[in-house]
Amino acid sequence: MTPEPVRIVVVDDHRLPREALCHVLDSEPDLEALGVDSGPSAVRAVAECRPDVVLLDVATPGPDPASAVRELLDCGHPVGIVVLHTQSDLLLMRRLLDLGVRAYMHKSVSRGLLLSTVRDIAGAKQQTVTITVPSGSAGAEVAVPRPASEPARGLPASDLLSARELVVLTLVAEALTNRQVASEMDITEATVKRHLRNIFTKLGATSRIDAVNKAINALVIQPPAARRRR
Repeated sequence: MTPEPVRIVVVDDHRLPREALCHVLDSEPDLEALGVDSGPSAVRAVAECRPDVVLLDVATPGPDPASAVRELLDCGHPVGIVVLHTQSDLLLMRRLLDLGVRAYMHKSVSRGLLLSTVRDIAGAKQQTVTITVPSGSAGAEVAVPRPASEPARGLPASDLLSARELVVLTLVAEALTNRQVASEMDITEATVKRHLRNIFTKLGATSRIDAVNKAINALVIQPPAARRRR
């Protein structure tokens, strides 16, 4: 018996990129996409079609992104939301992840990571988060390990890093100081230090470099040079 395809609603008010993204998804035998041009249309599509995943362009006109996310999560059908963006806004990212968004991805994300994220979210039993944070002219991809049943290599499931800790560690890997990390994330240096202490404890690290190296070896983050090549 052929399994049901993963159903995805693509929300983008620009027709060409919406249709292009639907084409990418529909070209995969296990994925099925429907494009809509607004937040209200997405809410109706979720209620009627009961998709597994929603890809939401954060710049789509309508309610602010947080309100749009709340409406999608409250429409009576469990759905994994992936927010697509073109500009770095760590404050918005934290807000949407706290609401329950499963991924926050830059539109320059690779096809492979987008497809794997959609599949992971559709099949995940627990929270799965993927974040792409622009770094210079390229998107720096940070993938949180998958569900507890599929932890990152070398890290027990109980030691997975939070979304905020991953952002901190990714910026540290780019050689930013605590002050620069605090400025990028709009938090205090004391909060950065607290996140680093938690990261050190979870990874069993003794220094910033040790934490970065262990995270890279465990496939929690990519080496900075690999991110810059994208």
